[in-house]
Amino acid sequence: NELNEQDLSGFENLTGLTPTVTVSTKNLGNKIEISVSDNGPGIPDAIKDKIFQPFFTTKPTGQGTGLGLSLSYDIVKAHGGDISLESQEGLGTTFHITLPI
Repeated sequence: NELNEQDLSGFENLTGLTPTVTVSTKNLGNKIEISVSDNGPGIPDAIKDKIFQPFFTTKPTGQGTGLGLSLSYDIVKAHGGDISLESQEGLGTTFHITLPI
């Protein structure tokens, strides 16, 4: 898929960086963990506890509904799983999704 300007909005101040997304899985016995990592700007500590709330967005009005992570959270929970994140500003973010097998 072709990336557009909006897709790269968090990378504008990271010159010389190639955006990278890595997906990995881990068998935890009766669960599976899916990790999705990027090398983007990270998520500021001040908003980490808000990102799964419905309609929360950092995008300008009209450019995002703020439902993506909220819906993801609800879907994972509905399947008996959990979703969490690790993030450091300037280093990237990793989302961990754990689902029962």
